[in-house]
Amino acid sequence: MSTRRVWHLAIQAAIAGAISIPQPSGPYHVAVSTHTIEHYNPNDPLAPNNVSTAFLATIFYPTLQEPAGEPQPYLNPETAAFFETSWHYTTGVIASITSTLQRDAPFLGGSVGESPYPTILFGPGGGGPPVEGSTIMLAELASYGYTVIGLDHPFEQPFLRYPNGTGVYGVDIDYDDPTLIEEIYETRLVDNTVFLQYFPKLVQKLNAPINTTHIGAVGYSLGGAAALGSMYEDDRLISGVNFDGSLYAQENGTLADEKKPVMMLGSEYHHTGGGIDDTWVNFLSEQTGYVREMAINGTTHHDFCDDTFWKTVEEGSDPAAGTINGNRQVEILNTYVRAFFDLTLLGRKSPILDGPSPDWPEVVFYNISGSV
Repeated sequence: MSTRRVWHLAIQAAIAGAISIPQPSGPYHVAVSTHTIEHYNPNDPLAPNNVSTAFLATIFYPTLQEPAGEPQPYLNPETAAFFETSWHYTTGVIASITSTLQRDAPFLGGSVGESPYPTILFGPGGGGPPVEGSTIMLAELASYGYTVIGLDHPFEQPFLRYPNGTGVYGVDIDYDDPTLIEEIYETRLVDNTVFLQYFPKLVQKLNAPINTTHIGAVGYSLGGAAALGSMYEDDRLISGVNFDGSLYAQENGTLADEKKPVMMLGSEYHHTGGGIDDTWVNFLSEQTGYVREMAINGTTHHDFCDDTFWKTVEEGSDPAAGTINGNRQVEILNTYVRAFFDLTLLGRKSPILDGPSPDWPEVVFYNISGSV
């Protein structure tokens, strides 16, 4: 019997007592679909012979169709198994977490290529978790009408499965090699550019009411750096959020001014304990537009992806996770990210972005400047 079949049977046996990720709170149900984006890249630092030919786009979008049937595991079993081992969870714990997201459900009605709701481009952390490991926040945004598109690069992520069923495992990455990390960062920028160029054609192919001109960018760790980096090059990218990611290239020099709204949302590391991240200091010193820089007390780097929820399922497993309650962190991320994009993409003001709030005492403001 294949390893994948064994995983499948074990996971199905656990579903009856499984825990689901938090339900999105918006007025829409949420669907998800995956798409292969073909692109020949002869300068891929991680691919065999440095050549890659495609990357993966995962689309989270609102739908009116109600979920049917039992909740299903929300992660690929290979992804779950990797992080169970790497982040010290018991085998099967993460794999058994479910969701009610619907695969390839109908889009909302509307004209192709048009929507009153903007689109958001998402980038995952360097080396993982992949896009599926940030499903909670991405589904939350989609439940309020946003279309969110996450991009995964093969060989960098621990595991990806393409729509045709092909699975691609990642390679070992030397995170102490700054040259390699910058090369991976540059590959992310290439992927973002290629996708944005192809995006209108994809929307036409899908016959979907997806906004192709009014786009926000958000990312975790290296994905956050790439979200901000891509904003320099494409006027369709109107605003961006960086989750706890150190910055590279133009972002870390005298030409770093985005002249666009930016939110930097980080762990305590960026301001206390581990020391101040100089790349944030350099970047923020050059900004002339709207800036919000905050840290969330009790968090570590792992609390800016779905691991913050995983740790509530098996407490004490991941020694790298922060002390903040994971369900509370989910609420904070969902609330502040949606408030930022509601403001910068839809013009809906929210007082929680103007300074400390008694409702969210964990969120500490370090930089409040500019206006939208």
